[in-house]
Amino acid sequence: SRVKDVELLLQNECVDKVRMIGIHGVGGIGKTTLAKAIYNRMFRLFDSSCFLSDVRSEAEEFGLVKLQEKLLRQILKIEDIKVGSVAQGINLIKARLESKKVLIVLDDMDHKNQLESLTRERSWFGSGSLIIITTRDKRLLCRLGEKERYEAKLLNDNEAMLVFCWHAFDSHFPPEDYVNLARDIIKYSGRLPLALVTLGSHLQGSSVDEWGHEFEKLIAIPHSDIQKILKISFDGLDGETQTVFLDIACAFHGFDEHEVTEILNACGFHAKSAIATLVQKHLLQRIGYHLVMHI
Repeated sequence: SRVKDVELLLQNECVDKVRMIGIHGVGGIGKTTLAKAIYNRMFRLFDSSCFLSDVRSEAEEFGLVKLQEKLLRQILKIEDIKVGSVAQGINLIKARLESKKVLIVLDDMDHKNQLESLTRERSWFGSGSLIIITTRDKRLLCRLGEKERYEAKLLNDNEAMLVFCWHAFDSHFPPEDYVNLARDIIKYSGRLPLALVTLGSHLQGSSVDEWGHEFEKLIAIPHSDIQKILKISFDGLDGETQTVFLDIACAFHGFDEHEVTEILNACGFHAKSAIATLVQKHLLQRIGYHLVMHI
C-alpha cells in the first residue's frame, strides 16, 4: 500500500535525526488521506504532534503568523500563545521545539514562505522528529533528498473499482447491469480518488438510465467539485502558463513535446519554461515523448 511505501522511505533514514518526507501529486490524488493515515499510525511515538490542514488557504486567509501560533499551540498544548511577527514566530518555534521529539504534518503547502516560516531548518526540532509535507508543487521539495520525496500514485484498476463501488453501491462490486457504465466512469475519472469518491456519491441510488444520462453530461460538463479542486492548481499559475495549459488541453493533448514546444514558441510563448512548471505542479505529465493531461 501507499502507506507502506512511505514507511519504507522513513526506514531508510536514521531514526535519531530529524526526518522530512514530502508527498507530492496532482490535486485529488489522496495526498492528505495518505498523510493522515501515516499520522494516525505514528503520533503516539512522539512527545507531541500537530496536523496543520489546508496550509495554502489558511495562509491566504489568516496569514503566516496565525499558522505559527496554531503550530505552537497544538505542539505545546498552550492556548494563550501570541506571535507578533513571522520573525518572532520562527524564534519561538526554534526555542520551544528544539528539544522536543515532534511529528508535524503541513498539508497542502503551495508557497516557499510557508515552509520557511514553519519548518525551514531541521535544527529547529528535537532528535527523532518527523516533518511530513504535502504539496501539488514538487519544486517546494527541492531541498529534500531523492529518498525523502514520494509521488502519490493513481489507483490501479482494481483499487479504483473498489473505491468507486463503495461510494456508489456500498459494495465492492457493481450490480451486473451497471458493470459497463462503472468501467466507463472509472476510465473517465482517470482513476483519481477524489473523482471516484465524488462521482460514486453523486450517482448513488440512481437507475441505469439515469447513470447513462449523467455520464453523457459529465463528458460535456465535468462535476463542479472536481473542477473546484483542479482549479486551485490552475489559479496558482501566471497568465502565460495558464494560456499554455489551456492550449495543450484543448489542442495538443497527447502530442509530441518537441512539436508542441516549437508551435507555442512560434506563437511568442516561453513554452519550455511553462511546460516544466505544469509538469512540476502535476497539471501535465510526460508519457514517453508525449504531453498528457491528468484528467
